[in-house]
Amino acid sequence: MKQGVLLGIALGSLVIAASAGILSQLAGAPQQEAVPSAGVTEAGPVVVRIKAGTIAYRPLGNFSHNGKTVTPALTELPVAEFEIMRFQVSRDDYAVCVAAGACPDAGTGRGQLPQTNVNWHDAWAYAKWLSERTGETWRLPTAPEWQRAAEDRQGDTSPEESDLDPGERMLSQYKRGVLLRGEADTALRPQGGFGSNGLGISDMGGNVWEWTDGCMENGQVGRDGTVLSLEPYCGVRIAGGRHRAAIIDFVRDASVGGCAVGLPPDHLGFRLVREAIAGEPPTP
Repeated sequence: MKQGVLLGIALGSLVIAASAGILSQLAGAPQQEAVPSAGVTEAGPVVVRIKAGTIAYRPLGNFSHNGKTVTPALTELPVAEFEIMRFQVSRDDYAVCVAAGACPDAGTGRGQLPQTNVNWHDAWAYAKWLSERTGETWRLPTAPEWQRAAEDRQGDTSPEESDLDPGERMLSQYKRGVLLRGEADTALRPQGGFGSNGLGISDMGGNVWEWTDGCMENGQVGRDGTVLSLEPYCGVRIAGGRHRAAIIDFVRDASVGGCAVGLPPDHLGFRLVREAIAGEPPTP
């Protein structure tokens, strides 16, 4: 009997000792490091070079003629050559910046889904960190650059009718936005889940609207719709998607509020432009 008790005590001591050893090893084990997504190679993020071209562009904001709200006319706007990320910044990409203490945690976890729940300032923090890490200059695209990169994946919700009263204009804009969005699909998809456009850029027509460096603009237009004067209001930034939206810059989820102009986006994310390297020849 005594031998059985002693044996039990000995075995119990061994279990406790082994458990303590395992816990000690776990406590000292290194944490899993954040790693970038498939959209990032050893040379940095995968980019697509967009040749110089022109777009049919109109500023987004509030414009008037003789005290009446009107829509500015479309104009042909030249856009210089630039390079833009093929994919949106993913959760795994963003997690590396968070781990470095340079980006605020968005609370969305890790994975290959696009990083959402970020505001304009978060996107710029990532651009600053990536620039310092790579020695290159990364930034948010301008609104015209984003439109050029989107190609046919972005539509215009601005009503052309100049004789509409404010309520009719808002309703017309809403209907155009609904038409462009099509059937609602708010479920996020991994990189490339919404396909690529004709320029080889992925997910421009998906359900993640992307921050740009563009500002909402207010001004005066002539009788023919030509912009005579404009003043940017950069507390509200332009987000590119199936249609443009003007979002207050500190908002992370515009679906619950903070959309100044247009229908609210399903999600807010971003991709960046890489500044041309000095001496690098343009695309022929």
